[in-house]
Amino acid sequence: MNLHRLRSPAVLGSADGLGIVMGLIAGLVVSRQSASALWHAALCGGLAELVSMASAQRQADATGGWPGAVICGIASALGCILPAIPYAAASGIAALIPALVLVAVVCAVVAWLRPEHGWRAAGQTFGLTVAAGALCAVVALI
Repeated sequence: MNLHRLRSPAVLGSADGLGIVMGLIAGLVVSRQSASALWHAALCGGLAELVSMASAQRQADATGGWPGAVICGIASALGCILPAIPYAAASGIAALIPALVLVAVVCAVVAWLRPEHGWRAAGQTFGLTVAAGALCAVVALI
């Protein structure tokens, strides 16, 4: 399988993982949960994403084979876990700022990997990630 065919599962997985972690960060921060709760939720969410997104990719594109499914699962797990790492060691603003920087970095990588590139890809990637966070923050206020 060539690397070009692995780009799509990588984008799918990492964008999905980003949506999950942004929702967790926003929802758990707004509802004043502990840093430990956020870290464990993201870690468990990322591991669940690894299995579920790999399975979903394989079921959705049986012709893509296992490499695409594995890439999708790993990208999803990384997209979910990497931005939450600051919460493993810190809390409050000391964890939130680096977490949001990591979200931005992963968003930038996803936008760069997308086939359409440019401002449109960046705007959609960042916009949908922020939308996931905003939705979860609003729900956490209820």
